[in-house]
Amino acid sequence: MNGPHDSTRRTFLGQVGLAATLGACSQASPENDATNSNPPRIRIGTRVNANWLKSEDDVDLRFLKQIGVDYVDIVLSMVEGYNETGSFTRDAFQRLTDRLERVGLRIERANSLGSHYLDAHLGRPGAQKQIDNLKRIGEILAEFEIPVYGIQACQAALHLDYARTGWTRPRGRGGYEYYAFDLEESKAAPPPRYRVTSQQLWDGLLNIYRQVIPVVDGSRTRVAMHGNDPPLYEYLGNPQILCRFRDFDRLFSEVPSPNNGITFCVGTRYESGEDVFEGIRHFGRAGQLFHVHFRNVRGTLPANGGYSEVAVDEGDMEMEKVLRTLAEVNYDGVIDYDHAMGITGNEPLPKQYIAFAVGYMRGLLHSIPGQRRVPD
Repeated sequence: MNGPHDSTRRTFLGQVGLAATLGACSQASPENDATNSNPPRIRIGTRVNANWLKSEDDVDLRFLKQIGVDYVDIVLSMVEGYNETGSFTRDAFQRLTDRLERVGLRIERANSLGSHYLDAHLGRPGAQKQIDNLKRIGEILAEFEIPVYGIQACQAALHLDYARTGWTRPRGRGGYEYYAFDLEESKAAPPPRYRVTSQQLWDGLLNIYRQVIPVVDGSRTRVAMHGNDPPLYEYLGNPQILCRFRDFDRLFSEVPSPNNGITFCVGTRYESGEDVFEGIRHFGRAGQLFHVHFRNVRGTLPANGGYSEVAVDEGDMEMEKVLRTLAEVNYDGVIDYDHAMGITGNEPLPKQYIAFAVGYMRGLLHSIPGQRRVPD
């Protein structure tokens, strides 16, 4: 298929891109902050994987719709062919979107897997083939007008066969399980399979972005970078490059585009020790805030040498203030709970925690003027 290469489609995408750019300008306008009596509505989504596609009559997916979820964050491994080739056909993606839409769910974010473009990040043989796959995926997502395309940083964990050193699974109230990270304990990790450099990672990442961003420019699809988790410049024996706000600023300035922005993970950004609220204002007013992971954390790396990824209602952050700050910059994207807690009865899917987190987020949203959900 020709995809977005034909002239008619380019004209259409150019018109859409102009609208998107004007929308970003509206988002960034201080005057809009002060006078907008009908602010954009923040929406609630949740992440899903292939395990959500296994139930008869898709009752697992229907559960999400029943508790008030309208948008899902998929991993591309859910699309037929991706695991085998690192890409997929338009028809395969159509089948997945049709299936989700039959139960009332729409894809808000489609997230690629770092293992499928590790050669591209490291500038190894096979890099261009992997970038071509990412470009092809971008064309399909743009055609389907998927709002967010996730292309992630090269995690140091990819260079190890086992990468959970430093992580534990403590228990919270009533015995629920959560993840906790200790920096000193992580230093006992086995040596990496190979060594890389920060410059190597930057060169590879920028090469990917300089080829993929033009594919989605002028469309409704925007590339959103999550960054490294944990946000450490040295982790498991190798460097990481996207750990602080300034690193994202560098990526966005090196490859400038209204379609290049951030998946703002509230948890990871708090773990880094930086000011979450200033970060939301910084990227929101610049029109670079495309997706938000809405999770809470106790402790930071600079102050505590580690952190605990606790339930959304019991960490250090005031999550209502997080939402109010998102509303302040007229964020009109999706928030999702991101990491599920281990709650009794969760197996095989974390439905109990999702229902709790979604209910908590809906309650907070209803407390903010203009954010009460209106049925689509």
